[in-house]
Amino acid sequence: MNKILEKTKTIWNITKEKVSKFNDFFLMHFHKHDTIIYIAIVTILSLLVRLYLFPNVKGDYTNFLKNWYLTYLNEGVSALGKRIGDYTPCYNYLLYFLSLFKLQPENTFTLFSQQCDPVLFGIKTISTVFDYGMAVYAYFIGKEFFKDKLKPIFIYALTIFGLTVVLNSAMWGQCDSIYVFFITGSIYYLIKSKQQPVLSTFMLSMAFCFKLQTVFVLPVFLILYLKKQYKLHYLLLVPVVYVVAGLPACFAAGSNFGDRFSSMISTYFNQLDSYTQVTLNTGTFYALIFTNFKDETFISSLAIFLTLFINGTLIFIFQRFKKPFSGKTIFKLFVLFAMTMPYFMPHMHERYFYLNDIIIVIYAFINFKKFYVAILAILNSMIGYMVYLWNVPFIPVVPVDGSITDYTKAASFRFGAAVFLVSIIIVFKDLFKELSDEDKLIDKPLEQEIQNLN
Repeated sequence: MNKILEKTKTIWNITKEKVSKFNDFFLMHFHKHDTIIYIAIVTILSLLVRLYLFPNVKGDYTNFLKNWYLTYLNEGVSALGKRIGDYTPCYNYLLYFLSLFKLQPENTFTLFSQQCDPVLFGIKTISTVFDYGMAVYAYFIGKEFFKDKLKPIFIYALTIFGLTVVLNSAMWGQCDSIYVFFITGSIYYLIKSKQQPVLSTFMLSMAFCFKLQTVFVLPVFLILYLKKQYKLHYLLLVPVVYVVAGLPACFAAGSNFGDRFSSMISTYFNQLDSYTQVTLNTGTFYALIFTNFKDETFISSLAIFLTLFINGTLIFIFQRFKKPFSGKTIFKLFVLFAMTMPYFMPHMHERYFYLNDIIIVIYAFINFKKFYVAILAILNSMIGYMVYLWNVPFIPVVPVDGSITDYTKAASFRFGAAVFLVSIIIVFKDLFKELSDEDKLIDKPLEQEIQNLN
């Protein structure tokens, strides 16, 4: 019996020693690589969330994307020579690339106990890839601003887990992450310590190849030009890259090269006529003012002038500061115009605040005491997503008859517009105060202005 106890004790001591060594080994390597482990866990979890949402089918897929894909599947590369849908050639290249895998919508498979269309899976995968690329650029932007290693990592995590980010690509199947990937890249190369303005402009050009919303950030480049921190001729890259990127589609048209080239050039002009509503499913300035106006063309025209006035005034104000802008100041300008441009422009809808949803997270870490600004801004986007994806108003204002009507939704959009306006004011005040503390506005007497004109 004693021998058994002694042997058991020996085995226990050996086991205890080995467990202790393993524990020391594990903890040593865990603390040494805890950052990488955290990033890996966040990335895997965010991917699982997306995969869980992939089987969800929305109208944009059934009515548009699926049909466009099937055209490429049936007709091959020659279909690029046709005008399919209202997207630019660059997104159509991605659909054509997907068609090379010969995926068939009817060959569904089980994913998280749900039946998933493989074509839908492919389309959402493309957007998801850019989700992660966009989050990586957000991380690099954070690294430019913070010596603390944790903040950029949290920026990556919050970006990749952002509600509108996940819903946009994984639930809705939209491609906003593609153009924002290029814009975040453009911002990074412009604000980094060793500026790369040409590369920044190239990334901006690629963003424009996918979405017209790229124009939201153009005022920042104009301000930097007026302050002699950016050369205006760099922007010639934008139309050049757009045309060059569209040439493969034009060549695919063969003898109809001219017609395809013309349709490529007119893509964005045609998109401008796609929506007649002053605002659609989102909290813009006009949702704050009224809920129903019969002559929306009249209001839209006034809205364009108001947008030009407000953003033109902002350009005028900020270009008058003497001191060259730091990377952090330039970044805050991107945040401000990513807010004001879609907020005051007509015909905006729920996805047009997507760029701001991304970069406002970085802003929140720069101004940590004002983290609530990011929450308020993203809330405005989420209100639109809730209505579109689930027909659920954020504010359940129910009329007397108990029905859910446009009036109910309008109350939610008005609330979103109000909190977003507060966010804009806070960001503007923060930026203006920061610059005023560092510098003084150029104060030219009126007489001197007149003399300069003469």
